[in-house]
Amino acid sequence: MKMRVFFLLTILSISAGLFLVPIVAQDKGKKGKATKEDEPPAVSSRVVGTLIFPPRSDLQRVSSADELFAIVVPNPNAKPGEKTTISANEMSAKALDYIRRSQQADGSWGDKQWPQNAGVSALCCLALQAEGSMPRQGPSGIQLARGLEFLLDNTKEDGQIVARDVYTHGPMYDHSWATLCLLQSYGNMPWRRDMRDKLSRAIQLLLKYQHVDGGWRYKMMREGNSDTLVTLNVLYALRLAVRSGFSVPADTVDRGTAFIKARALKEGDRYTGQWEYLPQGQPGSPTVSACGAIALSMAAKQPNDFKDPRILATIDYLDSFHKRHTVADLVEMPYTHYGSFYVSQAMYVAGNQYWHPYYHKMLEVFAVTQKADGQFEDQAGNSVYPTAVTAIVLQAPRGYLPLYLR
Repeated sequence: MKMRVFFLLTILSISAGLFLVPIVAQDKGKKGKATKEDEPPAVSSRVVGTLIFPPRSDLQRVSSADELFAIVVPNPNAKPGEKTTISANEMSAKALDYIRRSQQADGSWGDKQWPQNAGVSALCCLALQAEGSMPRQGPSGIQLARGLEFLLDNTKEDGQIVARDVYTHGPMYDHSWATLCLLQSYGNMPWRRDMRDKLSRAIQLLLKYQHVDGGWRYKMMREGNSDTLVTLNVLYALRLAVRSGFSVPADTVDRGTAFIKARALKEGDRYTGQWEYLPQGQPGSPTVSACGAIALSMAAKQPNDFKDPRILATIDYLDSFHKRHTVADLVEMPYTHYGSFYVSQAMYVAGNQYWHPYYHKMLEVFAVTQKADGQFEDQAGNSVYPTAVTAIVLQAPRGYLPLYLR
């Protein structure tokens, strides 16, 4: 009996000591002078995967939402008795309603050309994330969770994220968008314990099929020419993968960025602001030029990197292009809505002197092209993906997507 009491007292003494030591140490710290341990730790470079990120304590989140959402533009589609003006908030609300209504029973979204598609589903999920919704949380939380579940359930054994209707040229568009979208919600779906494994395999697939020239294209293969748009889409996903704690070789990112850099066109010693879509010497659309500027901005490590002559020439070119074309001109251009997804990012990074006028003018374009039920349409009759990308642009000032960073 005495031995049992002695043993119990010993255990209690040890337990009390474990709890009391930190308390005493805290009291000493409060009564005494500030020690080295009390000082906030110095901000140092952060290593994620194999990439080194510089200290970012000097950054602050700057949102222009209030200012830009206060803008109203003429609404040519207003019915008698309705308001003759419309705002970005109102247009995005109508677009999001259309996206929510368009979701299919299995959680996917599709379009006229792609009835059930991982890429279209990913863009719709990104539009809901741009609203600020998270899986099962927020105004579109239920729809978002179901869309993400669809993407996870359509991740193959080799990591490829594709659904029944794959883009005719190849699955890389679908796969890169889906990977980016899932990474945006990584950590917010604790009920999906398979998410990290599936994302890891999806990222490994991107690394596996980098072309010999450093870029990517439609098909899961290493041979052939790459193109600027698909390469940028993959770099989007790899950047967010690194920031989410996945390992991405620095050489992969460097080679992808080098491929895009080589697409910048020159006249003599001066960059024109135009870029090749393919390595053939032909200038691409403003959308292609925007991709070049975005890629270089993503790779920037120092403030002076944003003054790269290729970036500056591209922003001037895009600014001039949109100023000299009327709203009617822009409405008639092919892939106006999809193109604005890329151009808006380039103008956003360039600063408010470029971003605000561009955003204001595109609001006029969107007001003309939005239908009464909230949808936008491309020249082929697709309405879901154009509505999704337009909703993303409209909500860019909210600052919820990592695509819009300064």
